Amino acid sequence: MDVGYALIVLIMTKTLKIITLASAATFLLSACGGSTTPQDSTAPETEVSESATVAFSPISGLPGGNGGPVAVVKIDNVNPGRPQWGISAADMIFVEEVEAGLTRIAAVYNSTLPNKVGPVRSARISDLEIMEQFGTPLFAFSGAQKKFLPLIDQANLINGSHGLNGKYYSRQTDKNSPYNLTVDLGALAGALPGISGAKDMGWTFSDIAATGGTATNSFSVKWPASRVGGEWDGANNAFVIALDGKPASDAVTNQPLFAKNIIVQYVEQLEDSGFQDKNGNKTPLIESVGSGEAIIMRDGQRFEATWTRAMASSPTTYTVGATNYVFAPGQTWVLYVPKTYAVTFDPETSPTPGS
Repeated sequence: MDVGYALIVLIMTKTLKIITLASAATFLLSACGGSTTPQDSTAPETEVSESATVAFSPISGLPGGNGGPVAVVKIDNVNPGRPQWGISAADMIFVEEVEAGLTRIAAVYNSTLPNKVGPVRSARISDLEIMEQFGTPLFAFSGAQKKFLPLIDQANLINGSHGLNGKYYSRQTDKNSPYNLTVDLGALAGALPGISGAKDMGWTFSDIAATGGTATNSFSVKWPASRVGGEWDGANNAFVIALDGKPASDAVTNQPLFAKNIIVQYVEQLEDSGFQDKNGNKTPLIESVGSGEAIIMRDGQRFEATWTRAMASSPTTYTVGATNYVFAPGQTWVLYVPKTYAVTFDPETSPTPGS
């Protein structure tokens, strides 16, 4: 099926250049999203005066954050910890499997650093590789297995743990421990030197609606003991997130969680990383370096895609056909799942990768 995908790419240099690529970024996809033929790459440039420039985060395309610090917070994703605090302000959300088939969240902040984020929980081995693509980020977490701590110390990150930086953390009164710990991310980032600024991830963003995908009203991704889903909300031009079948919200704003981009990223996963929880449940290890298939959703549609990441320090590249995916500005959720896990869509009109 031929698919037109018109977009505007914002490139942040000394001046803001608006490059219209209506035909340059058109790609032709087969019925299964495979073949691609790029069109004419000629595009006019219009320069905007320097006074009109705005810094945009290279992680989300949102105003703010360009060159500013990147912070990653480890957040719980079980019912006693919901609704989470400050999660709607994250630029990117990674959902990863932990012990006993549950999931936790690694939330990436750059365009804004909220003063209440949580519930902050303990780190996992998969976090280290996921974070390295963002340079030397601040990592806010609460504890880790004793034998894992040396790996954190050796990793390319700034240790913002509760144990070392307790004065920037608080216990909230409306949840029980351990689901009530929050961090003042802005204050913590301001206190610790060496945090890298947001770097160019090679991603582009456009408010222009994508076309040519498969209409998608809702989706559901299931791990053994956890589920993330969403329904398309045309009025807000975003997917409304549900966690374990219940609409999710932010405890700070009391508003639903809206995601502009959803990436179902199929990964290889080792069931035993050599770590385990106190009950003896094995900690999985997600392999986020390499390549594989993905399903990407935006604008109420889904697109069959591929992902590649050459090394841990490299950003992840997402392509539809032979063309880099163009993100909608706003929050992106990346859901790491093995191919054997259940991923469903409504309407279900095409097979998912690996099926």
